[in-house]
Amino acid sequence: MNRPLLQVKELSKHFGGLKAMDNVDFELFPEEILGILGPNGAGKTVCFNLICGVYKPTNGEVILDSQRIDGLLPYEIANLGVGRTFQIVKPFSSLTVLENVLVARGITRYNSLSKIWSIWQSSTEKNAALRILEHVGLADMENRKAGLLPLGYLRRLEIARALVVGSKLILLDESFSGLRSEEIGQLESLIRRIRQDGITVLLIEHNVRVTMGICDRIVVLDHGRKIAEGKPEAIQQNESVIEAYLGRRRGADAA
Repeated sequence: MNRPLLQVKELSKHFGGLKAMDNVDFELFPEEILGILGPNGAGKTVCFNLICGVYKPTNGEVILDSQRIDGLLPYEIANLGVGRTFQIVKPFSSLTVLENVLVARGITRYNSLSKIWSIWQSSTEKNAALRILEHVGLADMENRKAGLLPLGYLRRLEIARALVVGSKLILLDESFSGLRSEEIGQLESLIRRIRQDGITVLLIEHNVRVTMGICDRIVVLDHGRKIAEGKPEAIQQNESVIEAYLGRRRGADAA
């Protein structure tokens, strides 16, 4: 088996007496789509924030490509090839779709004073941004104001900005939330193409059907602890998952 791209080891985050994450372990392998499931308050977004450096863990380690990253700042982790989306989409509304992606490409110049002062809308930068927009299906909307886009296109724009940074790994935080059935199908196809491009995907999603259909493996959290891990078909039959996530009692008959 390949060496893990991402390792989460005994990861914990305590806020006072609240254990938002409690001794969680899992691995993510290159070009895999791994889903994190769990009810509200299970610790899913806290897990993302720990991986991305927004929070410092109380205990445990996060290892990316054999390098420990849990002590790094968010921009340092982003520079290692980790991009993420957010549950609430907040683009730069007054900027165009293309300009939103160009802003994300600013990470390529922040470590050099000379690059900071160079022309950020150069043909090289524009072409790179346009390639990403084409990949996510937004090339024909490059000049539209981001604030005027419907939710389905905003989700794609958020993924485009994550892809600017996420050359190795992207973390998708409920990217399917609020979408219509047709939009869900299109986004599923996009995520599969991203994986085909060699990028690994870690996603949080409340839509069980989507998670079961798109993920290679699933980790299930409840009250900050991992209660199950495995392939979708095994997770569907796991009694602890059924009880915690689907809200059914043990031994209850199906309706």
